Amino acid sequence: MKPLSSKTLEKKYAELGLSKEKLSLLHDYYNCFANLYGVIMIREAWDIFRHYEGVGLVRKKDFVAFSGIVQREAGHLYSVLELKDVYSDETTDDPAFRLIVHNDLIGHGYGKYSLLYNTVEGQSDKPYYLPDDKREFLSFKEDQFYLSAFGKRMVQFLNKLKSNGKFKNYHGEIKGEILDINGNHVKGKHLSDFVFYTQDEQFDIDYHKSEAQKERLRQEYKTSALEKIMERIRLEIQTGGYFSSSPVETIQFLTEYMDRELGVELTLEQLKNFINLHTSLNNNSHLWLNCGWRPFDMSRQFGRGKPTSISIGPNMRTMFENGDLDRNEFERMMKKLGIDITD
Repeated sequence: MKPLSSKTLEKKYAELGLSKEKLSLLHDYYNCFANLYGVIMIREAWDIFRHYEGVGLVRKKDFVAFSGIVQREAGHLYSVLELKDVYSDETTDDPAFRLIVHNDLIGHGYGKYSLLYNTVEGQSDKPYYLPDDKREFLSFKEDQFYLSAFGKRMVQFLNKLKSNGKFKNYHGEIKGEILDINGNHVKGKHLSDFVFYTQDEQFDIDYHKSEAQKERLRQEYKTSALEKIMERIRLEIQTGGYFSSSPVETIQFLTEYMDRELGVELTLEQLKNFINLHTSLNNNSHLWLNCGWRPFDMSRQFGRGKPTSISIGPNMRTMFENGDLDRNEFERMMKKLGIDITD
């Protein structure tokens, strides 16, 4: 929906009749809903708000009406979407069925809701994580993913990686030199030290005819190589990704992405470290596809979470056959994590 003007928004907030303190609290909660759960329906978000704040502070009708205002307000880390706009077979206009959706779950063009659908599917039948301490819940006003000890260790590992300056196609063939946005070569630079556009990002920019749209995408994609891989890892873990079907496939996708787009070809020792770091980060993070639960906590609480076995997909099998990865060594690493390999 098109954002409203500041004057119109100010009027709508005034009509709601809530104090500045209550409005600020609602903004905080909506940020928490997006950061902790990724996607949640308004009526379920209301139940969580009432769980922590009790009855009487804010009426349900005002909580729902607030969603209609922020829906038309730009600059939030989330969007409020009508259910029927996300699911073509839905017809309800009930505002309590609106969705609070983290903006990272919304893409462009055809398939823009693919990650959203994947996340909702992963959430199926899982209860929402509700910390005992309200202060912990409200800490999710800010994104917590890389603030944990496990997240920091992953960032430290990624920070040490350097680019060989070559980008490849999807067949692993070198296609040219990686250049930053100023046209400089990046060979030998740490991932945090250069800003560039990946092949897919450049294709996306070139595809659009509108110069305004091109510039919007240039600004959106204007991030360092470190930020790009951090975001890839975060979204793969939080949502299960677009294509990955198992932890092995996810790790393979990420290592291939680093090699193809960033010019980072991991050594066997680096691959071992990455697998361990990725597994630890996954199992100890509050995941959108788990309704905010960490896999280890969910496993203890409900008897599910970390897989005990994974199957080898066709891409990983090709890596074994080509000698790109030693199967025996890989199986030893997986068994240390308590995961058996099956064909």
